[in-house]
Amino acid sequence: MKARTVVSGWLLAVAIAAAAQAAGKPQSAEPAGSPAMSARGQAPYTFQVNSRAVLTDVVVTDKHGNPVTGLTRSDFRIMDNGKAQTLASFEEHREQTSPPEAPSARLPASFSNDYLRHPPAQVNVLLFDTTTIGIIDQMILFQQMKKFVATLPAGEPVAVFMRSAGMTLQLAGFTDDHEALMAAIGRAIPKLPPPGAWMASDLDTLQQMAGYLSQVPGRKNLIWFTGGSNLFLQPDPTTIPDYQARRAIYDLLEEERIAIDPIDVRGLTITFRGAMAMQQMQMREDAAATGGLAFVNTNGLALATQHIVATDGNYYTLTYAPDDLKINNQWHRVEVKLDRKDCQLSYRHGYFDDGSNEPERTGKTITVLKAGGEKVVVPNDRSDPLVFDVQITPAPPTATPAANDPPLKRGQTRYVVEYDVPPREVYAANIHGNVGTDELGTAVLAFDQNGESVARRMMKVTVGVDERKANSLPNAGLIFTLTVNLPQGHNYLYLGLWDMMTRRMGMVNAEVQVPKAGKQPAASGAER
Repeated sequence: MKARTVVSGWLLAVAIAAAAQAAGKPQSAEPAGSPAMSARGQAPYTFQVNSRAVLTDVVVTDKHGNPVTGLTRSDFRIMDNGKAQTLASFEEHREQTSPPEAPSARLPASFSNDYLRHPPAQVNVLLFDTTTIGIIDQMILFQQMKKFVATLPAGEPVAVFMRSAGMTLQLAGFTDDHEALMAAIGRAIPKLPPPGAWMASDLDTLQQMAGYLSQVPGRKNLIWFTGGSNLFLQPDPTTIPDYQARRAIYDLLEEERIAIDPIDVRGLTITFRGAMAMQQMQMREDAAATGGLAFVNTNGLALATQHIVATDGNYYTLTYAPDDLKINNQWHRVEVKLDRKDCQLSYRHGYFDDGSNEPERTGKTITVLKAGGEKVVVPNDRSDPLVFDVQITPAPPTATPAANDPPLKRGQTRYVVEYDVPPREVYAANIHGNVGTDELGTAVLAFDQNGESVARRMMKVTVGVDERKANSLPNAGLIFTLTVNLPQGHNYLYLGLWDMMTRRMGMVNAEVQVPKAGKQPAASGAER
């Protein structure tokens, strides 16, 4: 409910680790305006941050499940621990369609997170969790997804993720292309999970999804196709750390404004089997805690998905500033009411007063410490993600490996990962004349289709920015590279970039298909 935007999850851990022990020697990129620059556009992009306020998104539907629009501030009453609150702000969001994408001029094997400059009007993510879904149920789900995709209108993009054991992989970026969506869904289901996958943690999955979606502004809907939490397949789930840690995950999802919409793919069930009742209770709890909807005991999986996508764009954002926050770890119950009696409200029903909603540092600048203890004043814009391009190509056979490149193993192919960062995205300090320097951290994490880690490279890069040339060539880019060895088959790459001065971060997803020896390597886009 706190209106904050933070970078979270596994990517933050990688960033901290890489900043502390960046692999290899720092590289120096040429100053902007050098021959290494490319023509890429740049547009301003910022999150809306509202410190000190408790925020909740409210979905209002009538008795038929249709969204109710046109309500006003005076229609809502909000209570915090039974105490009436004054709304600090009120905003109605109505269903919109995303404008058609312009034809991409991107080179083959090129990837970007530039969709963040024009994010989707509604953010819907399909997560296929096969860790507890049987093959027959997966086959039925696949047929239901055919029906859903066939009815998905233009301008309603969705993204596709797959949970594979302990890792969650992105199979498709936000797109309304029916062919691309079905190709991605076909890689997720039906599929036999790897041995022991049922033991993977739900909380790891939710934390990873929070990290992926932290770049995207506004309310997000995570449509989670599942056979129930594996937490309740354990002999005594209340003794498992995951059970106790769920509150922290709810806090994280709250900060990122992510609503969980679990859909039980086992369909209509007359007789509950084993832990099914507890699993469905957990689905309802996850939905209630995050402001989503849970769908259980239904064969209409396509209809449930259509309902979420069709109604998620109509909601109301309410904020208020309680005057009794004490950071005493106590639960605050939130109640939102309407004078109308024929409406159903979906929203988060409370939060813990645990300091998560402490005021953030305000102002346009903050003071950070550089290596050696030097204090530097830098822009306070860490909630604004870094937008950059990446090109991934096979290394020429005749290329000489760098001193810190790991040796190739049997079946591996070496790829060159080329970063292209607009100079306006970085902060230049230590300016001498017109040229300033900045330090960037990079990380390349690669996983196979079973979610197993296959490669990991990190590097610290010192870049030079010639402000005079950067101002005269605003579409230029800072270019630097690293290499990664990938095994044969599908490889899913997460490419992180962060500015060590301002703490801004960005992430690009890519998929690389490494063929057998002697065939032409290829890459396919996971970001659009």
